[in-house]
Amino acid sequence: MKFSVVLTVLSFAVALGVGVDTTAGEHPQDASKLSQASDLTDARPKIAYCSAVVMVAGLLIWLYGNRGFVSCVSILAYVGALSSMSMLIRNCYVNAGFKYPQFLTATHFVATAMVGSSVLFYRYLTEGKKIAVPGFDVFLKGLLPVAVAFVLSLGFANNGLLLTNAHFYEMIGSSTPLVTAGLAIALGRGFDLRLNGPLGLITLAMFVIAFGEMKLSVLGLLACVGGVCGRAAKSTLQHSLMGGSEWKSMDPIEVAVWTSSTCFVLMAMWSAATEGMTPLVQICAWGPFTAVLYTCVGASILNIAALFVLRELGPVAQQIVGQLKGILSILGAVAAFGESVTMQQVGGYSILLVGIYWYNQTDVMIKEEKAQKLKAEVNETSKITPV
Repeated sequence: MKFSVVLTVLSFAVALGVGVDTTAGEHPQDASKLSQASDLTDARPKIAYCSAVVMVAGLLIWLYGNRGFVSCVSILAYVGALSSMSMLIRNCYVNAGFKYPQFLTATHFVATAMVGSSVLFYRYLTEGKKIAVPGFDVFLKGLLPVAVAFVLSLGFANNGLLLTNAHFYEMIGSSTPLVTAGLAIALGRGFDLRLNGPLGLITLAMFVIAFGEMKLSVLGLLACVGGVCGRAAKSTLQHSLMGGSEWKSMDPIEVAVWTSSTCFVLMAMWSAATEGMTPLVQICAWGPFTAVLYTCVGASILNIAALFVLRELGPVAQQIVGQLKGILSILGAVAAFGESVTMQQVGGYSILLVGIYWYNQTDVMIKEEKAQKLKAEVNETSKITPV
């Protein structure tokens, strides 16, 4: 619980931090032209953005407060880190000029493994909890499939963006919760049909939000679909490591350490094959190094918080929660940069909130029914006396 609270504080600190101008000093002005009024004007966007972050945090607490403290804190950390990653990566690409996505992703896996290992070592020192090292069977049937799905999802997604445009990519991506639910059914994990209504409404809302001018190609479509299937497979397989298989003893921190370590090996080979040794040389400069370091902090929080959300809510609900980052992005753009909000966005996000609220309430009701049914079965069993 303490670790979840720390994750939340750090993630929203990162989210607030991206509102600070990272390009300060690139366009120097005459100091005599600066005044107290201009200082106040410059501070207003930051204050407005902080207000937007607080507003979204309150919305998340309202939506998921009935899930309990741990779930709520994990969701706050997840959304806070998720909403900040695009800005941190953009800062790395644009301001620092470090444009090596495979190498950057590999550093994220290393950072996640290091943070998770530190937590495991701390628990060993303070609680005496041994660090479980997965065997070859767990690696072959659990960790390796997760790593392959994770790496392929990133590769397909990057190529999908390259071959199409953002609108088409997001519209295809809106089907991720549906694909995740379908995969759960195909694997025999089950999916309550009472969730079909809210899930369909959420998918419709995400499609409305992303709808726009499309750039369509067959290869782009295949890449986008591959990215969706990869994300769905990754979430489902990770969830199996924490409760849906014989390896259910693994907790989110352990899953984060071992999956990130495996993903690093695959991503490092990909980076070496496509980007060569150039990233290793360029990262030695202070600017690229600090920019990459910032992304590593955000990615570590995101990857670990995502697993806590996955354990608490399940694969489909985790994909749904991730869509809430768009609300913070929109409010932040309005508050910090004075951008306008279209009626399409207002309508889409309104439908999305209704769908998420409906899905969450239905999911909680289903779990309560299952708990009561299990309790009743236990009581009936206890009443049986030997003849």
